[in-house]
Amino acid sequence: MSEKHENPYQRGDYREIFGVMKKLQVFAASTIRAAGRKLGKTAKAAIHTATVLMSPRETSERGDCRGSFSAMGHLYYMEKLPRKTVGGVREEQKYRLRWRQVALPPRIRGERVEAIKHPAEIKEAVTA
Repeated sequence: MSEKHENPYQRGDYREIFGVMKKLQVFAASTIRAAGRKLGKTAKAAIHTATVLMSPRETSERGDCRGSFSAMGHLYYMEKLPRKTVGGVREEQKYRLRWRQVALPPRIRGERVEAIKHPAEIKEAVTA
């Protein structure tokens, strides 16, 4: 478990669900949706919350690697793990929570910022 990194979400359901992600470290999307349902969210709301929290990636071929505007993707990303096949059946896609070595500039609504496809595009570190 990563103790040296604080939960980037200050309050609300995102904080609770990200706490589950931080505790598990390796998880499937269905686990995160189930955590949302336990908080009393509807199935649709739980799917949307999981999508936002799991949207940051290390790099991106399309879009921005920081993920959704609501995500704190400038601080963390989700690493897709290889799927395993057991008895001819592929298991559900799993992800690992990773922290960025160097924080990227945060995405801010209304501010015109070029999409960051790869963290190497950043010239200097951003202090959070």
